[in-house]
Amino acid sequence: MAFERSDARSDPPTDAQCDPDRVRRRLRRRAERIERREVEEAVSKLEARGDLTDEQRETVRLLGAALRRRVAARPEAALERSG
Repeated sequence: MAFERSDARSDPPTDAQCDPDRVRRRLRRRAERIERREVEEAVSKLEARGDLTDEQRETVRLLGAALRRRVAARPEAALERSG
């Protein structure tokens, strides 16, 4: 999985940036983008190695979604508590 550098901000966060709902939406969008990219890369690599069945492709997609939910669960829970 590729790691990405987060945007570093030198200014203190504004009220809009600290809004838990806004942060939650940004977290979900970011996690979904990473999931799509990583699943596409995994499927491409597996296809390049040989035949990849539709069932295997769907399994990779389901695994990607499960991993995204698992990784985002704690930050989302923390945002729920803060809101």
